Amino acid sequence: MLRRTTIALFLTLTLVLLPRAAVQAQDNGLSDQVRTMALHATEGIEAAEAQDATVIAREVLELEAYWSALEDGVRTQQPAAYLALEEAIDDLADTAAQTPLDVRAVQGAFAHVAAEVNEAAELLASAPATAAGQTDVPQTLPALLQRIDGLYEAAEAADLATSRQAVQAIVLAWPALEGDVAARAPDAYTAIEAHLGQASAAVRGQPVDWHALETSAASLRATIAPLLEVRAYTAFDAAAIILREGLEALLVVAALLTFLRRANHADKQRWVWLGAGVGVLLSIAVAVLLQAIFSQVAAGRNRELIEGVTGLVAAAMLFYVSYWLHSTASLNGWRRYIDTSTTRALARGNLIGLALLAMMAIFREGAETAVFYLGIAPAIALQDLLLGIGAGVAVLAVAAWLILVAGVKLPLRLFFQVAGILVFYLGFKFVGTGIHALQVAGAVPTTPIPWLPAIPFFGIYPTVESLLPQVIILGAGIGLYVYGHVRQAALTTEVQAA
Repeated sequence: MLRRTTIALFLTLTLVLLPRAAVQAQDNGLSDQVRTMALHATEGIEAAEAQDATVIAREVLELEAYWSALEDGVRTQQPAAYLALEEAIDDLADTAAQTPLDVRAVQGAFAHVAAEVNEAAELLASAPATAAGQTDVPQTLPALLQRIDGLYEAAEAADLATSRQAVQAIVLAWPALEGDVAARAPDAYTAIEAHLGQASAAVRGQPVDWHALETSAASLRATIAPLLEVRAYTAFDAAAIILREGLEALLVVAALLTFLRRANHADKQRWVWLGAGVGVLLSIAVAVLLQAIFSQVAAGRNRELIEGVTGLVAAAMLFYVSYWLHSTASLNGWRRYIDTSTTRALARGNLIGLALLAMMAIFREGAETAVFYLGIAPAIALQDLLLGIGAGVAVLAVAAWLILVAGVKLPLRLFFQVAGILVFYLGFKFVGTGIHALQVAGAVPTTPIPWLPAIPFFGIYPTVESLLPQVIILGAGIGLYVYGHVRQAALTTEVQAA
């Protein structure tokens, strides 16, 4: 019995202690790897003393390579140490790149790196790791701003424990959010990186520099707050979508009803209304379904990825619609489109086919509208979305009464021209905003254009990857516009000559 008890106790201790030993060994492994960087820092100090620029450059590159391989592990376990070491290595790289080379400044920068390396290694070896799951890590910029407010209050109250926890949470959150900031505002991104380093250094100081910590928190807030005020989409965009899609659907229904009256089939108009009603219901069902799917899979960076893909899909649909509008932009072309479709249904005596024609026309516009609104929903204020939809629906209601009840004829040429402009504007914006969302998600690289300001109203962001497709689209649009005018002028000349 005693033997069994001893064996059971031994096995229990083994199961409990071995995992902890493994974790400790892993932590010590990272600590030792980080400590190796001190050797390169020491060699850099010696190279600076000898004024050997070649060795200095080599040691800087080796330190950056080592740090690139280790920084993720350090950031996860010791966020404050990560930030301090990141700042020290960036400072070293900047100092070593100066011309002429200031060897005294380089020597001091290497010494700073060595000190931060040793401190980070000590923390990794002795302090418990700070896992991302153990800290309330913000997932959005508004949540990050709330955490910064908490840091400011903790600094004012000289609350060390809360301040350290807040700094750790902010540092852990930053990598997931920096892509959005870097793509929208490169200057703000650089400033935030600097303020984070200052906050980390202040909270790690002996004693803690409460004034510097408070100042850093205030600077972080002042830099991030304006970014929250900029929305990619506005009430104008929300109204433009419902107006463009709704007017086209209204135009189809009105044309079908008019054709039936002209063909002495007014008694069959109810089939058009039936099809239109079913189309509206199907559109609502698709919108609800897409929203449910979107809500399930959209979280964190995944949300940005889906927003980007949805935006690009919406842009493709819009440019297809633009092509369709261009192909039916004449009054005769539009009448042929309606007359042919309706005559075919009537010739077969298929009233359900007539209803299906109306239903598909409405459903197509409704499904497109659902996709477009899902694309802009994450990047528009709720009040702007509701205001835009409300204004668009109000205008549509007036237009429907004028066309269907008062008998006012819609000027088709003007409609197609205005619709074409709206389609091009929305497609241009969807492309820029969609690529920007993919950059935030990390799916597309980011190459900043420092001199270019962000213009969210047009979906323009200061990056090569988002701007280049928009330039191509703009060039193609101008080319097609010029080609259309030249062709129309040539046709007019031929008619006059004949």
